[in-house]
Amino acid sequence: MTISNCSSGGFNGANNLKPEYFDAFAKYLTDVVDWYSKQGITFRSLEPFNEPLGHWGEKAVDAYISNQEVLTIECFDDEAKSYISQFNTHAYGGDQKSELLNISKLDDKKLWMSEVGLTVSRVPNDMSTSIILSEKILNDMRILKPNAWVYWQAQYDHDWGLIGTDFRNSTSQFNIRLAFYGYAQYTKFIRPEYRIIYSNDNDTLSAYHASSKTLVIVCTNKNNVSEVWSLDVSMFKVGKFTAFRTSSNNETLTELPKQWNITNGTLTHLSPAYSITTWVFSSTTIKNHSADGLETYL
Repeated sequence: MTISNCSSGGFNGANNLKPEYFDAFAKYLTDVVDWYSKQGITFRSLEPFNEPLGHWGEKAVDAYISNQEVLTIECFDDEAKSYISQFNTHAYGGDQKSELLNISKLDDKKLWMSEVGLTVSRVPNDMSTSIILSEKILNDMRILKPNAWVYWQAQYDHDWGLIGTDFRNSTSQFNIRLAFYGYAQYTKFIRPEYRIIYSNDNDTLSAYHASSKTLVIVCTNKNNVSEVWSLDVSMFKVGKFTAFRTSSNNETLTELPKQWNITNGTLTHLSPAYSITTWVFSSTTIKNHSADGLETYL
């Protein structure tokens, strides 16, 4: 169906789907979704092309398109927008994240950060990838505020994978890299139906789940020295709390000893260099108002 006879891209950044196969390609996509539906698996959305305007050899084209992407969406008429259920974007770059967020809200569309991948360090106790990944999450949740944030390949046979394995060898062992645990500092605790809530610190992500009354705070120390952190949880009536950490000091989502107290609504702790710490507060209620009163992102 493609001009280049390859599904990964066209020549010189040009269109690659042959015009005579437009209808056949649409049928192919819907046939696949229909087959999965009959197996009991429902897809809420379908993306026909991955990075359709990206051609990594066409740098000038890339720069131009990235500046025009939001304008392109704004040019869609109401009929075109009616066929779109959500906007997907990738967090490799770009400087119009807030503009894309505003458009998604205006058009009442879901917004997903549907792919980002990093070259994952294979060096034991090297937190560099975990810190970079955490900074991307923090930045996107603060500016882009997507409904979902998705890592590209959790398991891969090259350096992109958080878990490394050789797909060509059936006896290959899984190599769980430190970045897997760095990512899990978020994904293990901030689950579907959690609401991202405001934090005035750029290295902190907070989330609250009203039904289970659980507050989660993820803190990233991206510096090469230990730091004293003070978490203001005074607007919450806090029950029990537990801390988990991934660091360069042989900690992999390690539950920490219970050695902290909350004094006058503030939890103070020492954050090691190059570490990610997640605090989980259970039986937590909001003082004087409901969860709807929180200043939330999602």
